[in-house]
Amino acid sequence: MRQKSNITQSMFLSTAVLAVTLSGTIGPASAISRVETTKHECRAIRATLIREGAAILRHTSKRGLPIYDRYVSSSLMCERPAIGVWAGVPARDTNSCRVIRCDPNAADDEDRLFNFRPILRITSP
Repeated sequence: MRQKSNITQSMFLSTAVLAVTLSGTIGPASAISRVETTKHECRAIRATLIREGAAILRHTSKRGLPIYDRYVSSSLMCERPAIGVWAGVPARDTNSCRVIRCDPNAADDEDRLFNFRPILRITSP
């Protein structure tokens, strides 16, 4: 009878550990901020990226079409094979606010022999 009790306890503990592990990985997805760039000054846009790590930046093209993409505070926030590249978005106070965008097509080497990726980081708003 004691052996059956140990097996039951072991199964219970295994199930409990699995439940705790899954509860940490399954949860509400954190929302990403969406910023209309032409309504904010460049320093506010950059501060949002520094504070939150990433945001969707949006503006309207000269043709009236919406343009948006995900921008980050550091190229380390880009998922492989994307690379962080400097980009410019229009802001209320400037035509080109310098930010970082993850570009999946900017690979240094198609054969992946050299995996050098410069680390870009927004350090001040």
